[in-house]
Amino acid sequence: MVQVFALVIGGIFLLFGGIVLSRAGELDDRSETIGELASASDEPVEPGGEATISGPVHVLESASPTRTGPEPNGGESAALWAWRVRQKENTGNGSRWRTAESELAIGEFAVDQGWDRVRVDATTLATDADGDPFDSPGLFLGDPETESYLGDLDPVNRFLERTGLASEDGVVSDLEFNVSVGGKTTMPDKYQATVVRDGDELVVRGELIETADGYALRGTDETPLAIATGSLEEQREQVRSAVRLRRAAGGVFVGVGLLVAVLAVL
Repeated sequence: MVQVFALVIGGIFLLFGGIVLSRAGELDDRSETIGELASASDEPVEPGGEATISGPVHVLESASPTRTGPEPNGGESAALWAWRVRQKENTGNGSRWRTAESELAIGEFAVDQGWDRVRVDATTLATDADGDPFDSPGLFLGDPETESYLGDLDPVNRFLERTGLASEDGVVSDLEFNVSVGGKTTMPDKYQATVVRDGDELVVRGELIETADGYALRGTDETPLAIATGSLEEQREQVRSAVRLRRAAGGVFVGVGLLVAVLAVL
């Protein structure tokens, strides 16, 4: 009986290790894509295949998000408006931030590449109601550029947030001084957003076609559309760090699982 129990425990460790390593592989693919976008050539593009273009955005019709947050985000036209509401919840072993609501609002826009203006068909990037645009495989936005709390912080948590200790990447991000009831905490929700506006620099990869109105870039099954903004090198380093961490954690889980299984058999 003890041997069977030990094998089950070992199997659980192996399962978790496999899941973590699989996630590390997905992040590694994301890192490679960021690297490809960062090294995109500035040579003239030709229709009929995969192409990567980069340049300032020209908004043709502004995106219309269903939620814009409590603070003004400016009145300029937006090509893309990615937002989410983060909520802190108890997990039993502490607390964590999770995405409660999110949206990717897409307008009509083009990218100026040299003398060419290439229209981007970004409809394939649309996510469902539960999809977090900051985790989308086709979007590389980095960290949200704006953040606003949808309520008031108590003095202790205000201090932790201002010092960066309790931010989502902070040293004590899983700690909170509050009175909790069930799965809820007293930490207010927060609205996070990144808005790509007219004139912002954008990198886009997809299939380039020629239409009656000029060049257009679209996503296909063979060439999914990828859109990136912000510092790609910084994003790539963040993803690489996450890959290393997950590989280390996955290796530990697998190692412990194998050890428990071997000891159970002996």
